[in-house]
Amino acid sequence: MANFTSFHIITNHVLLCALLLSPIINAAQEPTLPTTPEQWRSITERDINAAYSITAQNHPGMFDSNNPTFPDLLNQAKAEALTLSAQASGPQTHVAAIARFSTILQDGHAGAFSSVDRPARRWPGFRAVWRGDALKVYYSETKNISKGDVVSQCDGQSTDTLMRERIFKFHGEVAQPGHWWQQGWRLLIDEGNPFLTPLKECEFVKANGNTYTQVLNWSVRPKSASRHLENAYNGDELPIDLTWPDKNIAWIAMPSFSSTDKQTAAYNKVFEKIQQQRSKLLTAKAVVLDLRHNQGGSSYWSSQIAKELWGEKVVEQKANDKSQNTQVWWRASKDNTDYVESLFGVVKDQPEVLKTLKTVAAGMALSLKNDAPFYVEQETNTLINMPQKPLASDFKTKVFVIVPPQCASACLDALDKFKLFDNTTLFGAPSSADSMYMEVRLADLPSGFGKVVVPNKVYVNRARGAGDFYKPDVAYNGIDWTTNVLLEQIKNL
Repeated sequence: MANFTSFHIITNHVLLCALLLSPIINAAQEPTLPTTPEQWRSITERDINAAYSITAQNHPGMFDSNNPTFPDLLNQAKAEALTLSAQASGPQTHVAAIARFSTILQDGHAGAFSSVDRPARRWPGFRAVWRGDALKVYYSETKNISKGDVVSQCDGQSTDTLMRERIFKFHGEVAQPGHWWQQGWRLLIDEGNPFLTPLKECEFVKANGNTYTQVLNWSVRPKSASRHLENAYNGDELPIDLTWPDKNIAWIAMPSFSSTDKQTAAYNKVFEKIQQQRSKLLTAKAVVLDLRHNQGGSSYWSSQIAKELWGEKVVEQKANDKSQNTQVWWRASKDNTDYVESLFGVVKDQPEVLKTLKTVAAGMALSLKNDAPFYVEQETNTLINMPQKPLASDFKTKVFVIVPPQCASACLDALDKFKLFDNTTLFGAPSSADSMYMEVRLADLPSGFGKVVVPNKVYVNRARGAGDFYKPDVAYNGIDWTTNVLLEQIKNL
């Protein structure tokens, strides 16, 4: 396979699809808000049709022989979104209908999102999170409802059923355990979706097994609650660094794999620290690789971390053995080709990646000229001078990788690399997953109220299949994911 360090951007329907690599797409002029229901219905329908058209013109799935049903799925996405837009109108219908377009595709690297302002979120006086197989109270300002109480059912339906029928119609991927962790909080939040009526009452189970029922009183969540919810999702966010929170345990925080100047400098400093402290790392009780908060970016950083720890040649040999049959096919549309060329400035400090990108861009331009749907990356000489005999690493220290539930894209690439070695243990939540479609860019919706998410390439014969995710070797379903709590858990392993 081509020796290409992938650039991925995880899009997750919790977020407004942050472009992690670079502000490549310039902000458009602020659009004018519609003032009538008819205007809202018109722009919603126009945006849905545009999301379909842009995807059809540029998505690799339209020509992917390994995914022949994709064109039909895209048609279904358009049809279901248009059905919703015909039933109601207004800004929140725009949000919900476009969200439905995306959830039909069930792929975090495709779809669209609305940037229309949401109303203030309402809550029933407490916040819940999904952990393992249950919805649990994380923080409460409601009498009788306590942190740790399990929400077993609401309005006569189990939380499992409610998640499937309410949340996963508009957010996330129902088949991904990690997405239950990501999306569970939404079940007891009112975001103004016109197609969902707020729940009326829920049943709770306390730690001792006692049950009780609570009528839900909805109100705008006070700003004062925000400070109590900062760590509800991934725990606290540490800066990119190598530290020693315990004298025998090293902690490498990797909350992002983006390529900003600040983060590039931070990772280069981490590489230096690993080199300088290698003897200490070899005799440590454990090394923790902390991926909390990671939303993807460039797989270059995790690859370099792996090489610094286990050794460059060993990592390259194992990675090549695992991916020797993989090919990368780039969808050679004009807009996709322009996007790849725009990345040259982003990777200017990564000469090997820049060289590869220039080769890819030239190949896409030629394919486009010849009216060929794909440019297939050519094999490189990565196997030349590679030892035939399996290499072993001198790095035998226990490695614990903290896996958050949103880990996908370049974060999953990190798990692929770290799990090449037997001394690696995955700790925490089930990861998210990828399709075979990668390298997303964002295109404007005609209204200016959102973006279309367009993957530019497809993996063929990738070792990790579409929809595959990592289960934790050591599951941690605790409510509290802050650093100190996780450190104590790992110290006991």
